Amino acid sequence: MKSFVSRRLSSAALTIAVLALLVFWAQRQKSTLGDASFGTGYVLLAAIFFLASYNVRKKLPTLPWASSSDWLQAHIYVALGSAAIFGLHVEWRLPTGIFDSTLAMLYLATFVSGIVGLFWTRSIPARLARVSEEVIYERIPMLRSQLCERAQEAVLETVRSTGSATLGEFYSRQMHGYFEKTRGLGYFLRPNNRVRRRLLAELTEMSRYLSPPEQATCEQLFAMVRRRDDLDFHAALQWRLKAWLFLHIGLTYPLLAVACLHGALAHLFDGGLL
Repeated sequence: MKSFVSRRLSSAALTIAVLALLVFWAQRQKSTLGDASFGTGYVLLAAIFFLASYNVRKKLPTLPWASSSDWLQAHIYVALGSAAIFGLHVEWRLPTGIFDSTLAMLYLATFVSGIVGLFWTRSIPARLARVSEEVIYERIPMLRSQLCERAQEAVLETVRSTGSATLGEFYSRQMHGYFEKTRGLGYFLRPNNRVRRRLLAELTEMSRYLSPPEQATCEQLFAMVRRRDDLDFHAALQWRLKAWLFLHIGLTYPLLAVACLHGALAHLFDGGLL
């Protein structure tokens, strides 16, 4: 635990020290009527390049480029520090030109998406661990299909063996859609267990009027309803992480391209690249 805390403290202290030096240098430039925008721009561009390189590091895990956890910590602190560098570069004012405003909006969108992703990657795994065992996202559709088939077979077998259609009619009316269909967008944006609670309550109420074989099948359906809800919960939260990563990376590379173009144009209007 001490190692974990000390590493975070040392990373935060290093980030603050570097930012303090950069602020001091920028103030000195301003006090001597110099222009700090090129210096802060270079540092900010280097930070963006470094942040973008983390995705390359994840695609090449066998290369001896330090551990993935070290890269992640560096990614987080450089990203947080880049917000202060961005503020220094624009002198804490939002740009007014179309091109500069576009670049600023790209940076802010990428930064905010990173903050959201930092929260989600810390909180979602813990929430999933409390639900059930680990489930691979790509296997969820297959597991749902298998669960639907098992539920249908259990109900049909009970109807055939007992000669009573009560459970079969209830399943067809209240539960078939639950097992057959995927949840809507609203559930993926804000997953909840309202449908699960309703189905379990209705199944509990109806089971009082069933025969012992039908009640045994109801017990199976209880477990299957819970299992399906757990799979849907996994699908919703894992989808959230995948959608966030797609958006975050999708913003990073346009930001990098526009930032490079911005730097080139700044040099051209300042008197050339050479």
